[in-house]
Amino acid sequence: MKKHTSILLTSLLAGSFSACNPLRTEQVIDPNFPSVGAVTNNASKAQLDALSIGQFSIARSGLATYLQVSGTIGKELFNFNTTESRWMTELNGLRPIDNSAFYNGATTAFGLPIRQANITLAALNATTSIPDAQKNGYRGIANTFKGLAYLYMLNVQGSNGVRLSVEDPFKPSKAANYAESLAGIAKILDEGSTQLDGAGAAFPLTLPSGFAGFNTPANFKKFNRAIALRVAVYQADWAKAATLLPQTFYSAAGDLNAAPNHTFNATSPDQPHPLLNTSTVRVVGVQQIFDAIEAGDKRLAKVTKQVTALNYTSGVTYSTPYLTNMYTNINGTFPIIRNEELVLIAAEIAAQQGNTAEATRNINIVRTAAGLANYAGATTKDALVNAILKERLYSLFYEGHRWIDMRRYNKLAEIALPVAGMKVLERLERPVAEVNWDIFNP
Repeated sequence: MKKHTSILLTSLLAGSFSACNPLRTEQVIDPNFPSVGAVTNNASKAQLDALSIGQFSIARSGLATYLQVSGTIGKELFNFNTTESRWMTELNGLRPIDNSAFYNGATTAFGLPIRQANITLAALNATTSIPDAQKNGYRGIANTFKGLAYLYMLNVQGSNGVRLSVEDPFKPSKAANYAESLAGIAKILDEGSTQLDGAGAAFPLTLPSGFAGFNTPANFKKFNRAIALRVAVYQADWAKAATLLPQTFYSAAGDLNAAPNHTFNATSPDQPHPLLNTSTVRVVGVQQIFDAIEAGDKRLAKVTKQVTALNYTSGVTYSTPYLTNMYTNINGTFPIIRNEELVLIAAEIAAQQGNTAEATRNINIVRTAAGLANYAGATTKDALVNAILKERLYSLFYEGHRWIDMRRYNKLAEIALPVAGMKVLERLERPVAEVNWDIFNP
């Protein structure tokens, strides 16, 4: 399934800076993969299909690192990694953060799908092999995944922002600030949405099985609009969010697990599911989080309570009986954005706009599904927002939201610290290759 025709900007830069002359580059011909030039000069439909399927594949790049980094910093989960203590120390503020460490893959890995999208878009602009409607289908897919990759990258970089123009990897733009970055991501997604509108009734290729229900331009646009909705929520633009919500696949009466899914397969040339627990990687739920869950909450099933607590003692000592069990199939799936998130976003929009009845209605959809009684707390805006953040904690556990949710409401200081001395980081540092690039290219 993988057809990677690109190289990550920061990887390129890191290789350049390690040489004697940091500005010297060499062309290396790889006989196993096509060159960029081969697909940006009147690409055939078969080449465009390969680029697009490669986009779906490479969109999964960095997923495990991103989810475990964001979950660790947000203190919802920990990675009890027996070979690397920095998961528990540096990411929890017990030692200085390192901008060249493995966990920076939560930023740098998403350069790959951005580069893949840019190559695809350039190829489409320089081909006459297919009609415009088909071009728009490929473009809509590319820009949707490009916007999503940028959003993941921005989530861990926070106030550092991201470089919004890297079409020429040797002439990237400077990093935009956080607000500008969100606006730029929204623009990319909007462009993809418009392209999907002009893509006709069907895509010119077969999408992966995880996109069943999202495999036409019209339905794929609902996925695009769902990511755009997430951006609007991060912007706290509630009027825009209210406009976007009905354009998504939000369904108050629908399956909360409805979603476009990444798929995995252990059979080469695909890859096995990256989130399985192993003998060296055990992702655990923070005990304080799951000890506080309401009695009877079905979401407790996202972890398995061990008879004997799991212990971690390398660099920091911590114990919890809760072992995650959400991802257990080596050939399983991962939902990119689920209807349950959209229902809770609907509740958040309503709370922010003073519509108490609609906010509580959507909260109760999630609570009912979890086997809980209806919400009976206060209905001020602040009380409803806090209730929604609590439901998001359990409903979206290990899906990459807690840290970002608390940061966007300026509530990082309210995150409970499981071990004395731990801290909640505001963001990761800018990766070393990015820093070095700006030094050599002021």
